[in-house]
This record gives sequence, structure tokens and C-alpha cells, in this order.
Amino acid sequence: MGSQITRARLLYLWTMETRTLTVRVPASTSNLGAGFDCLGLALDLWLEARLIEGEGTPIYGGTLEWISPQEDFLLLALGSTVPPGQRLEVTSSIPVSRGLGSSAAARVAGLVLARLAQDLPIERDGIFKAALTLEGHPDNAGPAVYGGLVLSAGRPTKLRLHESLGVALALPEQRMSTQAARAMLPSQMSREETVAQASRSAALVLGLTLGDGDLIRYGMDDRVAVPQRKQLVTGYDAAVQAGIEAGAFHVTLSGAGSGLVAVATNGCTSDAAEAMASALGSRGNTAVPLTPAVVEDGFVL
Repeated sequence: MGSQITRARLLYLWTMETRTLTVRVPASTSNLGAGFDCLGLALDLWLEARLIEGEGTPIYGGTLEWISPQEDFLLLALGSTVPPGQRLEVTSSIPVSRGLGSSAAARVAGLVLARLAQDLPIERDGIFKAALTLEGHPDNAGPAVYGGLVLSAGRPTKLRLHESLGVALALPEQRMSTQAARAMLPSQMSREETVAQASRSAALVLGLTLGDGDLIRYGMDDRVAVPQRKQLVTGYDAAVQAGIEAGAFHVTLSGAGSGLVAVATNGCTSDAAEAMASALGSRGNTAVPLTPAVVEDGFVL
């Protein structure tokens, strides 16, 4: 799954009059139910990072306008490779702490910019391995690097989401810490639970690629992480029911949350997103509906 930007292209970028190096990285929704830590999908929400001529501290905009350089995963991944006379500018439309891969996007962007600044080849498999070391979540790093639907099965494998399917999101105002959500995971599972989860994971992958609603419905009904984590999202059960009644095959947490994601046919995504957001809001958890497209590109220069 390798892809390489040529040295000539890098030299061209570096010698342009503006001397600006740019990378864009998509958001991702992960797990999607029983695909815990191994399945993710790239979405049309983007982080853009630039190294531009100038001096000074990094500048942040969009959903990152509140962040400080000390908290910036992108800057940590970029390390000490900012060339003299350049500064970092970052803007993002990826909501933070909503289960949409904002940290993976930042780390991938930092790794790519570091290689651009050093005139090194940009090889996607290498970026993925480096991002996985920093991120620890292949289900987000995979879509950020390769785009589309990615299964981490020993190595990242890009699958094709069935053309009839789309996603709907409901994003609460409340944020959720990935660390706090991980702390809620069960430490042990029975044999029966393990077998059931394996079958749901397999069904989910098949359902998403075949467009089979019954398999998607079964595979999105996670029985390991979601039962523990959903209690952190006020109105979760009501939002799931509302999304299903609006036409979604099923609804679950996007990544660790707090965002909810539904998989539905393309004609039902808007109704499902509105229904989920409304159900959360009616229970005091104000939420925004979104229906981003699935994008087949990972990071782009």
C-alpha cells in the first residue's frame, strides 16, 4: 500500500517563492461498533498545517484556536525540524475530543511536515508506522494516512465502503477523554463474549463492504466497549433509538466518543443525524448534526 511523493516534487515545493510546505489530513471515525481498535473510516473534515516564511510561535485556527503549543500533538510529532525563518500555522475543522481522530490527524500532519522540511521521501507505509508508534490507534492512523475504509489486520488494508452507504454524526458539546474512556473497558471477557465479539467484527466488515444492512446492524452492536462508555453520554440510548427510527442501520459511539455515528443508506443520513442530535438535545446534551462524506484520500500535499 505504498505511495511516494517524488524528490523532484519536494524540491519544487521547497523552492517556491512563498517557501510554504502544506499538508491536509482527514478526520476519521473508528471502531464503528465491534471493529474496536482495528477499523476506521476517513471523513471529509480536515486539518491543514503549513510551514510558512516568518518568525514567531505557532498560530492555530478553527477547532484548534484554543490550543497551546505545549498541548499540540502536531508540534510534538514535528519535533525540532522547523527550518530557521519559518513558523507553523494550523487550522482544523475536526472537532476535538469527539471521537473523530483529531489527535491522529495532528500526528500524521506533523510527521509529514517533518519529512517535507528535511527533503525526505513521503512514503505512506512509513508514515503509518511512525504515526502508530505515536498514536497507538491504528483505526484512526490508517484512515488519516490511506483514506477510505481501513482495516488494521496485521497490516493496514484498504477496503471499499459500499457506494450505497454513508455516515451520520451527532456531536455533543461535551467532550470525552480517550484516556477516561479506555479506563472503563473491561479487563476480562468470557469465552462466549469473545466469540460473539469476533463474529460481530467479521459481520461489520462484510456488511460495510457488501452494503448488507443486517450484517451492519449486527456488527455495530458492540458488546465490549460501548456498554461501559455510553453512560458518559447523556441521552445515548434515546439517540440510538432515534437514529434507527430515522432509517439508520445502527448507531454507536464514534471512537471513544463523545460523538455518535450512524451508518445508513445515503438517502437517510441527514434524517438520522438530525434525529440523533435532537434526541441528545432533548435530554440536556446539546449536539450538532453532521453528515460528512467519506473520502478516499488520506493526507494530501
